Amino acid sequence: MNIKSLAPILLLLVLGGAAYYFTQTDGKANNNPDEDWVMKVENKEDIHRIFIADRKGGKADLVRDGDKWIYNDKYTANPFVMHNVMDAITRIELKNRPAASAIPHMINTLSTQSTKVEVYGRNNKLLKAYYVGGVTPDERGTFMIMEGSNNPYVMHLPMADVSLKQRYFTEEIKWRDKTVFQFEAKDVASISLEYPKQKNKSFTIQRKNRSWDVEPLFQTTKKNDKPINQDLVESYLNGFKRIIAEAIETKNETVETATSSKEFCIVEVLFKDDTRQKVNFFPILKFTEGVDTGLPVERYIAVDDKKTIFMTQQLVFKDVFWAYEFFF
Repeated sequence: MNIKSLAPILLLLVLGGAAYYFTQTDGKANNNPDEDWVMKVENKEDIHRIFIADRKGGKADLVRDGDKWIYNDKYTANPFVMHNVMDAITRIELKNRPAASAIPHMINTLSTQSTKVEVYGRNNKLLKAYYVGGVTPDERGTFMIMEGSNNPYVMHLPMADVSLKQRYFTEEIKWRDKTVFQFEAKDVASISLEYPKQKNKSFTIQRKNRSWDVEPLFQTTKKNDKPINQDLVESYLNGFKRIIAEAIETKNETVETATSSKEFCIVEVLFKDDTRQKVNFFPILKFTEGVDTGLPVERYIAVDDKKTIFMTQQLVFKDVFWAYEFFF
């Protein structure tokens, strides 16, 4: 739905509401028998789709897929961002009904700066539809109006001093999930780590019935004859349950510079269902007048097999970068 085409209708609705306030209530909001200030959906399990549209033509169409949400039928949505928007939808409350003097400003922001939000249940049944506008001077309240209503209200999240409008946005880069790895040991058939500049550190782990075999990745590396510590292998693989990047990147100078160099590490996982995941890590080197300073690497550009570009931190990913000798 194009929010621009709804602007004239919205303006008429809120102007009609203002006229009603001024002529019927002496500047005080009436008690609406339809309770059009009740904008929350009580049970988050009832929500199966959320559609957000801004006045610039942006949209975020979020559809539940099991325990995940899909953004614009393309990417997995960031679970932390989804938590925030679901929190807003299920906890939004009336803060106050505006005085007559405040209505013109509310009308202006709702008619020129609002974001449309539609919340659907099963079978695409519309549960709520409303417009989110500007904020009060203290930024603790947000101007909103239910679709089909004449009455704007100041809404808020109880016990949270945040603008509700910050929860409803459409930008792809903000919605995309930043998870690089997310799997459990029980789902892995094998995993290999290749260090192009340190081949003797490279290794592969393969499932052998109920245990694991660890081998050097390259034949030039001498095989370790000590017993494999199975607990260490399990501990290592359990570290992949969820590892998150600092950010998702687009092509820029930092990305171009990093990916033009040799990889620091290449991680490739084969799962028991025969699917694969491959991620290449490129170090972001520190330079002075074009010369590598040799200082420790703090971040990497990681590129997966879907061509997603991540900014990752050594502090977060250090437990991925094990070496062959660590498992004995």
